[in-house]
Amino acid sequence: MIRKVGFSVLAALALILAASCGQDAKKAIDEAQLALNQARDADAEQYAPDEYKSAEGLLTKANDEYSSRDYKQSQADAASSKEQSDLAKKRALDRKAEEQAKSKETTVAYNVTSLGEVPIIEQARAALKDVNFEFDSADLGDSAKEILVGNAKWLKDHPGLKIQIEGHCDERGTEDYNLALGEKRAKAVRDYLVSLGIAPSGLSIISYGESMPLDSGHDESAWAKNRRAHFAVIAIQK
Repeated sequence: MIRKVGFSVLAALALILAASCGQDAKKAIDEAQLALNQARDADAEQYAPDEYKSAEGLLTKANDEYSSRDYKQSQADAASSKEQSDLAKKRALDRKAEEQAKSKETTVAYNVTSLGEVPIIEQARAALKDVNFEFDSADLGDSAKEILVGNAKWLKDHPGLKIQIEGHCDERGTEDYNLALGEKRAKAVRDYLVSLGIAPSGLSIISYGESMPLDSGHDESAWAKNRRAHFAVIAIQK
């Protein structure tokens, strides 16, 4: 009798805990959805597409996990989605403000090769290609070096830009490990660009570890895309 009562109490506590976790996960999903909507309203799909796609993918994943009652992981992915949405919103607003400021200028503030009416930041986004890495590596392969040679040539033709190199990883490994690996990847890219004649003062680095996947899948195809260094214009130096 005592065992039955004890089991019943434990079962009741488990149900209460599960309900609480479910409520926390649902709240996190709602907050993430609101943040994603705000990012979309800020035109993040256009001005911060990588960050927006990452946030969208994480939110989809969180909803799927919630449906499967994996509340803990659902809450974690929803929180990551909100972070990416907030970042997408901020970058979109910053980039829109830069474009608006540029459109008000009466003279060209820097000496660059023009591509018609396309804003310089949009030119950079199209011209500066990502480089990818092998698993658990920060070494630059031949294809990565070839891409960086092209990126360096474009940067030399378009001086006055402050570029941030973002290091990214796939989801395998701990958060701390991937942050360190992402930094090594960003440094490797920066150092190679410097060796090609790009001024180090125009380059900065940041690591996002596994927090900003380009592809939210969980297979080698997705992981290969996420092991990358990405380029972003963070300032135009006059």
